[in-house]
Amino acid sequence: MLNKYFKAIISKTLRYSKMIFMNIKTILILTFLSFVFLAKSQDRIITTQNDTINCKISKVTSSNIFFTLKTGNVLTKGKIDRNRVLNYSSENTRIDDNLDIAIKYPSRWRLGLSGGINYLTASSSEAETNLVQQGADKQAAKSYYNDLKLGQNIGADLHYMIAKTYGIGLVYKLYSNNSLMETFFDPHDGVNLIFGKIHEKIFVNYGGISFYSEQYMKANPRWKWSSYYSAGISFYRDEAVIVNTPVLLTGKAFATNLDLGLEYFVFPRISAGINLSYFLSSLKKITLNDGNSTLTQDLDKKSYENISRVDLSVGIRFYR
Repeated sequence: MLNKYFKAIISKTLRYSKMIFMNIKTILILTFLSFVFLAKSQDRIITTQNDTINCKISKVTSSNIFFTLKTGNVLTKGKIDRNRVLNYSSENTRIDDNLDIAIKYPSRWRLGLSGGINYLTASSSEAETNLVQQGADKQAAKSYYNDLKLGQNIGADLHYMIAKTYGIGLVYKLYSNNSLMETFFDPHDGVNLIFGKIHEKIFVNYGGISFYSEQYMKANPRWKWSSYYSAGISFYRDEAVIVNTPVLLTGKAFATNLDLGLEYFVFPRISAGINLSYFLSSLKKITLNDGNSTLTQDLDKKSYENISRVDLSVGIRFYR
């Protein structure tokens, strides 16, 4: 009987021990899951220096993130400029989930390729008058220079981002314009009329150093505004035929270019866009070569050759 009594006590003790063990196991599992949940639910800010701030985000504005940081039992409130933030998240909302392009795929390098049309902004009224004085029809002269003003352009730019929204780089553009007119010219000798053509092919190569900036749209970060201002050298070449006589005009000058663009990200690192730019340059010296001799002439201020233009282009951009 005693043996049975001890067996009953031992059996009961084992059952209680097993129950306690199960309860402890359950508590440990719940504690672990709570810890994981709390760890995952904690707010986080990642800076552009790749530092992580574990905190509680209280407010987000267009310029700052406000947060509370707990150190031991001490709560400290602070804020950080958004220009210094690479990414951030909150237990309530993934605040920058929409910024998958801008945030998840930050890039240092940007390569742009583009092509489009350009329009010479210089007045052609004086040139039209000179052409009419040589015997050309007034309407034909106007049409000739209107055709010459409208041309094509291609370009490429490469930028390196030195900050989140700013970069420096190199820009290249090639502008081309051409026009042709065949008509009778009056040499004003009272006897003869000469049938001939005037034909010009103008090429301007431009290369410069640029300062680039960009800004993603908050409403839809797949869209982005971009701009750059560049300064460099333009190389001018005009392959002309004047009343059946070939002439080559060349020159170079300081130039600047202001470009404004709008891009849409088709893929995380590839975007398509449209750009409007203004190119500013004037030739102060020009070289004329007629095949027999070469003449270099300094132009007076009123006679500077204005090769400025506006251009509209579309293109594709690659980010890395």
